[in-house]
Order: sequence, then structure tokens, then C-alpha cells
Amino acid sequence: MKELLINGLKSEIKNKILGFKQKLFQIRIGKINESILDDVTIDLYGKKVHIKTISNLEILDARTLLITPWEEKNLNIIYKALLKNSIIYTPYKTGKVLKLKMAKLTEETRKELIKKINFILEIFKINLRKLRKKTINKLKKINSLEKDCLKQNKIEIQNIMNDCINYIKIISNRKKKEILTI
Repeated sequence: MKELLINGLKSEIKNKILGFKQKLFQIRIGKINESILDDVTIDLYGKKVHIKTISNLEILDARTLLITPWEEKNLNIIYKALLKNSIIYTPYKTGKVLKLKMAKLTEETRKELIKKINFILEIFKINLRKLRKKTINKLKKINSLEKDCLKQNKIEIQNIMNDCINYIKIISNRKKKEILTI
């Protein structure tokens, strides 16, 4: 039973690491990519909708993304959502389309991106702590575990968590270095 819990913990950690990497990947700084719009949603017909689901996206060049809404009435809604949600691009209305121009990174923008990475890292750590607590509580419910065995299992779980945290710190530090050197 213990091995099953530990393997389940490792599996959940792998999924959380993939999610963490995806969040960091969305922080694009060199070349524009459609993934920068993954977190941008708009209110449409009483629901939160992703821009990708109501428009065509086309990369014009390394720093420009063209957004063509399927319905013209959504143009202003998308424009306002884009204005609120980014520090690395600037939206422009041109006729029935929007253009996103990726801004050159200023020192202030770089600091904001570093803050965003640190925030994502903290959320990840909080989720790991919740996962650790949940796993330990499941171990406590197993009646056959003695106190020494439970203590040993807690140490094993903590070692897994420490390895994971060290790994994500390395990943986030690489991204920070990338931001600071471009």
C-alpha cells in the first residue's frame, strides 16, 4: 500500500512539473508564439472563452501576431482583454483584425517577468505542500504502520519533495537567466 501511495505521489508530481514547465513556456520573450494567449479569456455569452476558440491566429513575423475574430462584434472585447493581460505585447486595431506587437524588453518589463516566474514558482510550491500533506494523511490512515515506519515514510516523501523543488528551481532560474540576457 505504501509503495502505491509513493508511486501515486511521484506520478502527481510529474504532472505538476509538466504544468509548471507549460506555464514557464507561455512566458515568451524572444519570438511571439500563440501560447502567449493561453491564459487570456474573455466573457462571451456568460462564459469564459479563450481567444483561440473564437478567432484565427496567424504569426506574421517574429514579433507580430494577427488575430482575426470570427465575429466582428468580438473585436473590441478581445482588444480590451489583451490590454489588461500583458506586459510583453501591445495590441493594435487595424480594420477588422488585431495585431499584437511584441514589445522589446525594458528593464521594467524584465523585472515584471521575473516577478511572474517567482509567483508561478510559489504557487507550485504551495501545491506540492498540499500534495505532501494529503499523502502523509493517507499514510496515517493505514493502521498497520508503526510510528517508526511512518517517520521513515515522511522522510522519504520529504526527500522526493526536496528533489522536485530543486529541479523546478533550476528550471525557473534558467528562464530568469534567459529573460535577463536577451
